[in-house]
Amino acid sequence: MSDVAEAVADRDRGADGDGRPAVGKDPGAGERHAWDLGGWWDLYFTGTMLGMVLLALVSGDPDGRWLPASLTAGVIAVYYAYGRRLLLLDGSDWDLPRSLVLSALLLLCILPAVLLNPNLTFMLIAVAPLCFMTCGSAVAVPTVAVVLLLPGPVRGLAGTEEWNTVLVTALVHGAIVGYALWFGRWFELIVEQSYERSELIAELRESRSEAVRLSEESGAMAERERLAREMHDTLAQGLTSIVALTQAVESELDSDPATARRHLALMRETAAENLAEARAMVAARQPAPFAAGDLEAILARITARLGDELAATAHSRVEGSPAHLTNDLQICLLRTAQEALSNVRRHSGARRVEVVLGYTEACVELTVSDDGRGFVPGEVSAGRGLANMGHRAASVGGTLDVEAAPGSGTTVRMSLPSAGASVPGRTLTGPTSHETHEERIP
Repeated sequence: MSDVAEAVADRDRGADGDGRPAVGKDPGAGERHAWDLGGWWDLYFTGTMLGMVLLALVSGDPDGRWLPASLTAGVIAVYYAYGRRLLLLDGSDWDLPRSLVLSALLLLCILPAVLLNPNLTFMLIAVAPLCFMTCGSAVAVPTVAVVLLLPGPVRGLAGTEEWNTVLVTALVHGAIVGYALWFGRWFELIVEQSYERSELIAELRESRSEAVRLSEESGAMAERERLAREMHDTLAQGLTSIVALTQAVESELDSDPATARRHLALMRETAAENLAEARAMVAARQPAPFAAGDLEAILARITARLGDELAATAHSRVEGSPAHLTNDLQICLLRTAQEALSNVRRHSGARRVEVVLGYTEACVELTVSDDGRGFVPGEVSAGRGLANMGHRAASVGGTLDVEAAPGSGTTVRMSLPSAGASVPGRTLTGPTSHETHEERIP
């Protein structure tokens, strides 16, 4: 593959020669090199230079028109053989050795042509932009200066042009060179800033993509944790209760059919509620119990059911004036009560259980206490119950405290701000280290 073809391929795939994204380009964005003007530039340059060839054939010395015309045509050949490849190279920095080679090739064709036919100076309207785009102002300005300023003194020394005319022409061309120097450098700064901006945009897009990815992962993880807590606090507890009731029914079928039937009714009720919970979670709605009654009634029902299952004294009560609670706070209190009662069912062996829902001006407090076995604070277990309760409390700005001692029962207390205020006298954190023993006692 030729050098030009390779350069075109690099441009089309938006990458350097090694296949990596080019500097200052956003992969997949379809951006082009700053000087890649497409086929219009090729058309402009070729058309202009062919016009200069025609000018060389119709002006100047009638006996020597073919030489400047041939030199002008040579500029076209230099462009397509070498200059166009430099034009298509990606990057904001110019290769000085290649730029000097191109400048030398152009001067070898242009200088003799302009010396033979001054009218051909007009070819700079195509050659000058080519030099600035491929070589940069550091090489382009001297190249243009040589073409504009050198032929006049040479013609003056040869006696083909008056020195007054040479001086005036030199002043005009000098002003043009000065303007070219200023304008070329200013334009280069714009191009450099464009490349820097392109790099920043590419980095911003990458950062934004990474932020979106991390946000999606975080959201997915949060949703998995939420579902895990919901399943642990509802379905898993219900299934545990059903298993325990099944074991009780197996031992009561022959000896106490009435009690067995009562436990079967509890199993049916628990299974129905778990089914409703599962459907609610699938539909992403609020917990099913809230559709049937308020929080106080639900707490009374699940507490009474625990008493029926354990044949223990279990009751609930409300202290203070009930206040309106948001759905999130009600869910948090209900799930905490369910988890605490589940722990009582599985571990405590309690004969008395009390659930208290207390309202104050600043907070609402749920207390679940029992007279069961208790446990040693600080012991670690693999259970997630207390951790889930702590996460729930922290998620709504509340706290969770657990008090326990071997043989003295357990008290779980959750305090939540009822109107967005901080819980008085408490630090709003998750469960403390002494709560991580949950579910260790068989």
